[in-house]
Amino acid sequence: MGLSDVSETLRSCMEAALDVWATRFSGDKDGLYWVLRAKSAEAAGASPIHLARLLEGVPADLGGEVRQRLEQTAAYWDNIRYASLDRVTQLWGTVVNALRVDASSPMATEAQKEVFAFPTDSLVALFRAARDRMEIADQLHHAFKPMPAPECQALAALFNVHVDATLDADLMQRLVRLLDAEGPLSESESADLATLSNTSLVHATFRGKRGD
Repeated sequence: MGLSDVSETLRSCMEAALDVWATRFSGDKDGLYWVLRAKSAEAAGASPIHLARLLEGVPADLGGEVRQRLEQTAAYWDNIRYASLDRVTQLWGTVVNALRVDASSPMATEAQKEVFAFPTDSLVALFRAARDRMEIADQLHHAFKPMPAPECQALAALFNVHVDATLDADLMQRLVRLLDAEGPLSESESADLATLSNTSLVHATFRGKRGD
């Protein structure tokens, strides 16, 4: 699968997950849903007019928050020091940064803490929506699994529907913290690993875990 194929898989699967979130779990009443919907439209090459029409669907009580979030994320990605950054990277980067901030990961920067502080329940809802349709979650799992970056490995694990772990906020946060950290395990990381050891996530994700 080439890079363009992977990018399209990541974009189309996000679209499908957002559709499930909206139709089955009232995602269209959530600010993160609308931020990701806008980012996905941008990744598909939506014009400013099309994007404006899309955002007309945002509930009135969320309008100000969503506009502010989109302005903040756009400013954040505009400041990234790359010559070119694929729009789908911005889409999934929003999810990754939100996960890091929510989990109090050592990898979360001060700038990310200001821009990507989304509610825990919103993040859990996104992953549950994707996992509600196995074909969506499985495509995302296989797309992220070959990518060595810790954030990609965290996403691969969270989309793995073939483990016995029930996805909840605590599990999500522990997984992200443990994969993001470097060096010998700290006391808190050891506690995270002990909790995850009660699930098959350890075997699915931590085959080279530090010190073992």
